[in-house]
Amino acid sequence: MCCEKLSLQGFINEVKDVNVGPHPRKFCFILGAGASRSSGIKSGQELINMWDKELAERNYEEYMKWKEELNINDENKYNHYSHYYEKRFSKHPSDGYNYLEKIMEKAKPSIGYVLLSYILTKTSNNVVITTNFDHLIEDAVNYYAQTMPLVIGHESLAHYVTTKITRPTIIKIHRDLLFDPANKSNEIEELHENWKKAIEEIFQNYNPVFIGYAGNDNSLMNYLKTNCDRFSNNTFCSPYWMLYKEDKLEGKVKEFLDHSNSYYIYHNGFDETIYQLTAALDIKLPTKDNLDRETDYRYQKIADSIDKFTQMIYNRDAGKESCLNNKNKEEIENINSAVLKITSQIEAQNKFREATTLLIEGHHEHALNISNELIENYPQNARYYILKTNVLEHMNKYEEAIKVCKKAIKIDSENDSYYAVLIGLYDSTKNYDKAIEACCKAIEIVPENDGYYAILASFYEEMGNYDKAIETYHKAIEIAPENDSYYHDLGDLYEEVENHDKAIEAYCKAIEIAPENDNYYAVLANIYEKKRNYDKAIEAYHKAIKISPKDDIYYSDLADLYKKIGNYNKAIEAYHKVIEIKPEMKIIIESIIKQIYRNMGDEE
Repeated sequence: MCCEKLSLQGFINEVKDVNVGPHPRKFCFILGAGASRSSGIKSGQELINMWDKELAERNYEEYMKWKEELNINDENKYNHYSHYYEKRFSKHPSDGYNYLEKIMEKAKPSIGYVLLSYILTKTSNNVVITTNFDHLIEDAVNYYAQTMPLVIGHESLAHYVTTKITRPTIIKIHRDLLFDPANKSNEIEELHENWKKAIEEIFQNYNPVFIGYAGNDNSLMNYLKTNCDRFSNNTFCSPYWMLYKEDKLEGKVKEFLDHSNSYYIYHNGFDETIYQLTAALDIKLPTKDNLDRETDYRYQKIADSIDKFTQMIYNRDAGKESCLNNKNKEEIENINSAVLKITSQIEAQNKFREATTLLIEGHHEHALNISNELIENYPQNARYYILKTNVLEHMNKYEEAIKVCKKAIKIDSENDSYYAVLIGLYDSTKNYDKAIEACCKAIEIVPENDGYYAILASFYEEMGNYDKAIETYHKAIEIAPENDSYYHDLGDLYEEVENHDKAIEAYCKAIEIAPENDNYYAVLANIYEKKRNYDKAIEAYHKAIKISPKDDIYYSDLADLYKKIGNYNKAIEAYHKVIEIKPEMKIIIESIIKQIYRNMGDEE
């Protein structure tokens, strides 16, 4: 199936039409370097041109030899970003990070990013996936839309991407600029498994709109190509690929689009496209007066607080001369110092990022010291308590982590994500009663979050309360009826209580949602075998094998079943397939085959 061309206006109209109604569609934005050019950040192609010139100037003979070894020429050099980066900064890798920080630190969000921040905050189209390291989109969401986005800047944080996304979410698959960004060829050759799982959640619920992304990195592009069938069979939502002006549809991008039930659209630039999209969605920019008013309001709140404390000191022990002299002045200075510390948020954010990086890198003691410093300076910031909680958890100090986490919850009791951290801690200590209590509290805050019901069900199962577990899984399914994994877990649970018919029903539903999941068929075959419905079991094994023909386990289980029911010829045929796939099993399998021949009365 070939991709379909769509005009920009046609795309804008489609987004507008399907954005509302009883069954609205959602869109996410896949941003590449091209989206950041109008914000003052050089594109990958521009960087390659610069590095190409610099490498030639540094050592022309070595430069030509290197290009020849990698078969780099003027036609394909833009596909070799990582190789250029590695070569340019091979001697001093830290210079590479310094280089990137310098070219990005002064960049300001363009109008496209500003408008996109309002789309992310005011509509259900609230996800960005980007190969960029910069902070343009989160800066725009923070400063202009005045909302705190969820920024997933490292693969170790990818599990925070859930089915129900309620706030602007920014997923940086090549990591954040401050989290050791992925630039080397071995880092961007293959998408990390954590990213694959996160993106899968997104693509099942959001139509991806690719803009400013040329597909030159192998990590995301190979993932897209590998999953063409999931786009074409509507497991993933249809993609929309934006081509800039006269860009050609060719190479990996064309190969992906031709096999993925997709659209391609020509546009005149990121800013212009987002501008038209914002207008179609009836999103209005705040006026200058509104922005000024908000700034004045924030400043006035600080000023009011200073005045309040100052007035309190002056009024205390009114009429006493000592209150108005040195002691009074010293207290005012202390308050001014405290206010200055409270309003100096940039330093705190840098400290927070530093501690997070140290945590990821395993420097737990240093991260703990910084988190303590942040808590001391900002004792009402719940996020810093959660940071300390995470550090303590990595240090296996679970009881202490639980105490600190509860302090965060005391400060911000309506933040369900803090309860999620607490749930994980109770799970690690196998305190399932407390974990259930925390789950129920999280559900009170966000009753439409299917994930909490699924976690709650798993705890009931751990405690042997199977009836409650089944009931809770059904609640998760009510909220997210297209989540095949819930039916899988429910099927396992029914099998645990030996309700084979209900287990089969659940697995059949999982297969209906995810027909390409070979494991579901294998488990279903096993249940049919327990019920002695051998024909159905054989049929299910064959379906699993059709999806995954190189899995020796499926052939082995099928052979065992044929042997069990006395169909020895079929059993021998299946066992030979095991040997073909896994030759190291030859001696064991041949001994089984010999035993079958003996049973058949044929020693040969």
